[in-house]
Formats: sequence, structure tokens, C-alpha cells
Amino acid sequence: MPLLQHAGALLSLVLVFWTGSSLFALLHPGTVRLLARGGRSDGISPSREPASEGRIRLQGGLMSLAGLILLALPPLL
Repeated sequence: MPLLQHAGALLSLVLVFWTGSSLFALLHPGTVRLLARGGRSDGISPSREPASEGRIRLQGGLMSLAGLILLALPPLL
């Protein structure tokens, strides 16, 4: 039984990290794009790629919503 409790705690920790990083992507899409390029700035301003930022915001929002739902499920069951 303690092994199951440790697995549940580890899963909760992973879900909290997932939700937090997804919220970061939602709030800071320009930084996420810069990190995806390996931290190199290639001279493209954030205003020149609005479709990319919108996609990052959408994915971050959906992933953080999924993480929050999964974190809220165990107390509801």
C-alpha cells in the first residue's frame, strides 16, 4: 500500500510540473519559441509570427486545462 501512495504522490508532482510549464507557455509564448530554437535569437521579432504565438498559447492552455482536470479527479472520485 505505501508503494501505491508513493506512486500517487509522484504522479501528482508530474501533473503539477506539467500544468505549471503549460501555463508558462500560455503566458510567455515568445520565450518558449526562443527556448525551442536553443536560446539563439535569429532576429525575428515576436510580432512577425503571430500564428506561432497563437498556436503556442492554445496548446499551453489546453495542456494546463488537462493537467488541472487530472489533478482534480482523485478527490472527486
